[in-house]
Formats: sequence, C-alpha cells, structure tokens
Amino acid sequence: MPQEAPRFRTKTFIAWLTVVGTVLTLYLVYRDRIDLEVLRTLALEHHHLVIPAYLLLLSLLGLTFIPSTPFAVAGVFLFHPGLAYLLNLVGIVTSSTIVYHFARFIGFHRLLEARYPEKARKVREALSRKELPIIAAWSFFPAVPTDFMIYVASTLRIRLWKCILGVLVGEGLLNAFYIFSVDLAL
Repeated sequence: MPQEAPRFRTKTFIAWLTVVGTVLTLYLVYRDRIDLEVLRTLALEHHHLVIPAYLLLLSLLGLTFIPSTPFAVAGVFLFHPGLAYLLNLVGIVTSSTIVYHFARFIGFHRLLEARYPEKARKVREALSRKELPIIAAWSFFPAVPTDFMIYVASTLRIRLWKCILGVLVGEGLLNAFYIFSVDLAL
C-alpha cells in the first residue's frame, strides 16, 4: 500500500499535465479554426446556463479529488480572464466549504484514514502546529490535493474561516498564475 500512493500521485500528475498540455496544444495547432471570441460570445449569450453549470462543476470537484486546473484553463476559453478567475475562486470556496462540512457526513475521513494513515497523521501534526500557513502553502502546491487537507482539517475541527482563507491565498495565487498566463499565451 505505501507504494500505491506515490504511483497514484504520479499518475494523477501525469494525467493533469497531459490534459492541460493537450488542450493548449490543440488550441495552438488549430488556432485558425478555434475562435476564442466566438466561444466567449456563446458563453456570454448563454451565461445564465453556462456560469451556473461551470460553478456547479467546480463546486463538486472537491468530492472527487479531480484537480481543478484543467477546468481553470477551460474557463479562460469560455470567459474573460477576470471572470474566469472570479468564478474559479467562487468554485474553490464553495468546493472547500462542501468538503469541510460533509467530510464526516459522507464518511470520506474514514476512507482517507484507512487508505492513507501515514499521510493523514503527518497532515494532522503539521496542521496542529501552524494551521493557516500550512493550509495556504498546501493549496499553492499543484501536485498535492487541497481537498485531502480540507478533509483532515475538518476532522481536526479547524475553523472553516481559516481553511477558506488559506485555500483562497494558495489556490488564488496558483489560479491567477494559470489563468492569466494561459490568457497571455492565447
């Protein structure tokens, strides 16, 4: 089981890079066939459907451990970068709040404890010393799931506002980098 976690993390990271790389490559190769303004106009014309669907998707990602990065990049194709950034922050806060409140209710904390006891213990120890800086730093690092930390923080009864503030700082910086650098590349 100890070797299973690094393989899963490596596979997840490779899948994440592949999705982001594929989307960007397809755009760069077929740039003449893909008109971002048409996509953005279509999203704007149907914003009453697109924005809630996008927010719902972002809000539920935390329950799946699927990284939100590909969705942040997709947001640049659909929305103005400032709106994409704002929507991603709202989705991150909503997702983190859902994960925080339902971690025990859903029973994920038992699964995580059983499956990754050593990681859970290390996260618990780190969080018990310096909650906010650990949450912010963890959220900024793209190769580790922020949701795992939120699950553990919830079981430790760390205040929700500390979790949200830490996640906003870490994920906010990371998403700003992703969204605005992808927009510059386009």
